[in-house]
Amino acid sequence: MDRIYTVDGYEYHIYEDREEDNIKFFHECYKDGRRVVMPMAFYNESPYRLITPDAFKKYLQTIEVFVQSKVVDNETV
Repeated sequence: MDRIYTVDGYEYHIYEDREEDNIKFFHECYKDGRRVVMPMAFYNESPYRLITPDAFKKYLQTIEVFVQSKVVDNETV
């Protein structure tokens, strides 16, 4: 697994699946050494190209909204 870049403490990693005629990338996100579950669209990004830092930031905004809503839900329960 290779770390490509880090944004706000979140690390974008790829796993390479090398075949004779191509290379596929499997996208992963980690923070503080732990895997972060991302939206399905993140995992459905093309396996033939890397996710740009700008696109990665948009995914991070999505999960931050989700985490914030879970905290609010837990406090109101």
